[in-house]
Formats: sequence, C-alpha cells, structure tokens
Amino acid sequence: MTSSFLSEEKTSLLSNAYQTFKTALEEANRVLLSTHLLPDGDGLGAETALFHYLKSAQKDCRVYNPDPIPKRYRFLDPDETFLREPQKEELWDHFDLWVIVDTNDPRRLGKLWNELSARTKRIIFLDHHPDIVNDLPAAYPSHTTLVSDPHSSSIGELLYHLFKDLQLSPMNRDIALGLYVSVMTDTNSFRYSRTTPEAHRIAAETIQMGVNPEQVYQAIYSSKEVSHLHLLGCILQNVQITAGGKIAWLEIPLELRKKYHATSDDTQSFLSFLLLLKDAEVVCLFREEGDGKVRVSMKSKGRVIVNQIASKLGGGGHEFAAGLALLQTLEETVRSVIPQIEKEITLKS
Repeated sequence: MTSSFLSEEKTSLLSNAYQTFKTALEEANRVLLSTHLLPDGDGLGAETALFHYLKSAQKDCRVYNPDPIPKRYRFLDPDETFLREPQKEELWDHFDLWVIVDTNDPRRLGKLWNELSARTKRIIFLDHHPDIVNDLPAAYPSHTTLVSDPHSSSIGELLYHLFKDLQLSPMNRDIALGLYVSVMTDTNSFRYSRTTPEAHRIAAETIQMGVNPEQVYQAIYSSKEVSHLHLLGCILQNVQITAGGKIAWLEIPLELRKKYHATSDDTQSFLSFLLLLKDAEVVCLFREEGDGKVRVSMKSKGRVIVNQIASKLGGGGHEFAAGLALLQTLEETVRSVIPQIEKEITLKS
C-alpha cells in the first residue's frame, strides 16, 4: 500500500499517492464510491460531489454503502438515482477503481470490504483522520492507496482541490451541493477548531453557484419528530457526570430508542447539548445498537485529545471528536470508557 499526507498547498501536490489518485480517476471507466458505516454528512456529501463530477466527466459511476442513507440527507438524491442500496445485478463483477471516502479503516466498511476488495483493480482511501493506532492494525491489499490530510476540514475540502487539479469536468450546482454539505456538516456549521479559512472560501464559492444555505441547514438539522424530542428530554433528565463535572455523558438503551421510534442517526445531535455544560471538558454519548454493540461518540472542548482514548479501545477519529464501538453491554462500555477519560483529564490537571 502507498500512502500520502497532503500538505496545505494542496493544489501543487507532487506526492506519489496523490498523483496515483489523479491518474486512477483519469484512467478509470467504472468507478465505485463508498463511505463508512452509519454514513454522515461528510461522507455522503463527498460521495455526491464525486459522483456528479465523474458522471459529468463521462465516467460510469455508482455508489454502494454498507448502511442506508439517513432520511435527513435524502435531499442530496431526491430522485433516488444513486444514494440508495443498489440491486445486486447493478453492481459490476469487476471495476477499475473503488474510492472510499471519510475513513482509512477497512473495518468501517462492514460487509463491503470482504465482498468487494478483490473485485477492483485499485482501491483509494480518501480521508482526513489521523493514522490508525491501536492493537489491531488494518490490513490493506497491495493495490490500495491512502491519500489523507488530517489538516483538512472535510473530505469536501480535499475534493475541491482535486477537482481544480484534474479539470475533467466543470463544476456545477450538484457538485457544489455535495461539497457544501461535506464542509458544513464536518465543521459543525463552521464552529469546530479544525475549520479552515479554505472551508469558508469553498462555502462561498458553492453559494455563488446556487447552493441555498438555509435550505441545506433546515433539511439536515430541522429533521426531528416530536417523539425524538421526547426521547431527548428523557435522557437529559439522566445526564451523568464525574471528575467534578469535567466529564458528562448520556446513555441511550436500545429499548428506549425503539419506544420513541428513533434511529441511530436521529440521536446524532444529542451529544451537542452536553457541550453547553460550563464545567464539562469531555462529553460522551453511549448508544446501544441492534447488533449487540454499544457505539460511543466523544467530543472535547479542546484540552483533552479524545481520538487517543478512542484508539486505545479500537476506535478513532479527530483530535476533539472521535468514536468507537464495543461488543459489550451498555453498563460495561461505560465502565470501559469513562475511566480512560478520567486518566487523561488527571494528566492534564
């Protein structure tokens, strides 16, 4: 496997991996796009932008993800032409290039990795997370290239520069919409510390091309049912704190989520409410899933680097926003994670 970490001067890159990616896109006719389990705005927006770019460049392009698209992102594909579960007969036996966005870990592709990795001539991971550092390193086939820039705000930012370099097709509103969703969601509406000046410039250009920020925001964030707010109210009554209030967390048992008819994606924004706590330095959401695992989302206000904690437990992510999944009960998962955070906060004291 070859890999590359992009510099901030992305438009003048000469790295082997980046050039490999550009050449692969130029030469490929059949391109498959995927993102990680539980797809988010960064992955889906990036897929949308890349799909429309490659289609405009007369490439045969399809999208195949391990999980369905959440309802709130369906506006990206209102006619259900590409962001949907494809029928088996629609997938090729073999394809020229598989581009996997917003992850550098094959395990986050679920069933797709074993199903598809041997059916493609070349695999490209396009990512902006730090290297995987845990006790179970990822295994990449020899025809895999990793192109990553942890300093980028989003995959949309990486793609923007790639499109400018390649010039296979002019930008259009469909491409711009995907880029805007990627940049806007992965910077938490341009509020995260990893928000770059370039993220704002990309947003400005996409708005000039016809993207409506209000419509996009309402589609993604004004998507809750009354029952979801009832669920939020229920779990907020049971906020847990420790370390003098420096750590706060929420727990969502599967049965409680089912009672209020909420999907995993419907609860993604709940964690942000804990960031309102003045003393909290790290906040967590523990969500019981139907597969027997408990998924943990962690956010830091900037003093504690949480992806190091996640990595120790088999997860990963950004410095101040990370996650993991453990095949344990909800109670066991809390006992596994919270002491690790307490250790990090003690070291910072």
